[in-house]
Amino acid sequence: MHIQQMAIPLLVMAFVIYRRTQRTIGFQFFKPRRLIFRMILFTLIIIGFLANAALHPRTLFYAVPGILIGVVLVRYAALHSKFQWKNNELYYRTHKWIEATVLILFLGRFLYRFLILAGSSDWQSMQNMQYGQHFTTDPLTAFVFFILGTYYIGFNAYILKKGNGLKKEESPMHPEVL
Repeated sequence: MHIQQMAIPLLVMAFVIYRRTQRTIGFQFFKPRRLIFRMILFTLIIIGFLANAALHPRTLFYAVPGILIGVVLVRYAALHSKFQWKNNELYYRTHKWIEATVLILFLGRFLYRFLILAGSSDWQSMQNMQYGQHFTTDPLTAFVFFILGTYYIGFNAYILKKGNGLKKEESPMHPEVL
């Protein structure tokens, strides 16, 4: 694989790392629409992986532990999340170690698959595969996506519910961490 072919995917990955890091550090502005969009997106991804399980039943063996680990991450992140009012706007902060763990899971698995495919001598035949087929047949990738999907659906639902509850209350005059 030529360096020119890898440049765009690597730039996209660098941008994703930058954006995820920005969302991990500090307080984030509470945007209900963005949270709902992410919940819908990850629900569709999980439904896609479950539909794929009809063709590759071993995917189901990775779905249950992935979902359970995702639920544990959601619970831990919810217990350690903080909300804060700044300039009469609501902000929230996720638990930095949970978010870092999720980021490492996603990027590590994506980078691993990318490097395996890029280093494969059978690259041309993989390019001819139906797009994404090699990702959906890999059980470890499915496992990681079940963790991530469950985490993002659950955590965004928690932030949405808690944030909407706090928004119904009057914003405090002095910013404080809730």
